[in-house]
Parts: sequence; structure tokens; C-alpha cells
Amino acid sequence: MIEKIYAEAGFGNESFFSTEIEKGNREFRIKGFVLPKKFRDVYLRFWIFRRTFIISSCDGFVFGKKGKNKFKFLFGIGGFGR
Repeated sequence: MIEKIYAEAGFGNESFFSTEIEKGNREFRIKGFVLPKKFRDVYLRFWIFRRTFIISSCDGFVFGKKGKNKFKFLFGIGGFGR
């Protein structure tokens, strides 16, 4: 099963540097900046209340809605494998 890695730096997560790891339908977050072995994209993610806005080198501009009210401003690197 392929591991998706999202290393992020910014405000809104529990720590300034954090990494989200997805395996299948499970995901968890760890403190620290773990870079993926194979890079997919870099992105900026803004989450203001229930609205999200992502500028991604792979997906372009993405707008969305979430079920929670939060404030996040993150720079991230996405890819595969540790």
C-alpha cells in the first residue's frame, strides 16, 4: 500500500512543523517535517472557518468546504513514501 506524505509548515496545526501520513483509509499526523522520497507537489493551503483554498503546483487552484471551523495557513510538500 502506498504511503502519502504531506509535510507542512505554518499556523493552524498542533505544531508549526508537522507531517500527515495517509495509508489507505487511515491517516495520522506527527510532529516534525518528514520529507517524502518521491515529490508530487508543493502547495499553499488556507483554511478560514469552513472554507478552504489551495494553490497547488499539481492541481492548480482548489476551493472546498469543511465540516469544522478552523483557521490555517500552511506551506506543504506532498509526495509518496518515507
